[in-house]
Amino acid sequence: MYRQSIPELGLSIERGTPAVADDGKFHVLLNGEEVFASAKEKEAVEEYRRLKAALGVQSGRKKSIDVKAALQREIADRQVTSFLAESAQQKRAKALRKGGKGGSGGVGR
Repeated sequence: MYRQSIPELGLSIERGTPAVADDGKFHVLLNGEEVFASAKEKEAVEEYRRLKAALGVQSGRKKSIDVKAALQREIADRQVTSFLAESAQQKRAKALRKGGKGGSGGVGR
């Protein structure tokens, strides 16, 4: 069983607790809802720390924060990243499809 949390923020990282699935993964929870899961502890801890910083915890002090707005910003950032990655993948696939002289259909004789 593993659990690390900041109760004031509703932020925790858990594995093997009653609050998360018993799948061997590390789960990052925000206000009781799973926002990230990984089989690798290092990845989960990085996400936990990133969220902690985004929510305004510095030097052990809690800033006045709007958790809902912070979570919405996080979701928007992930959607933008996903869109950009998909766009780049489509560009690579298109570039690989192009053939030589005359395009992918070849040159007529």
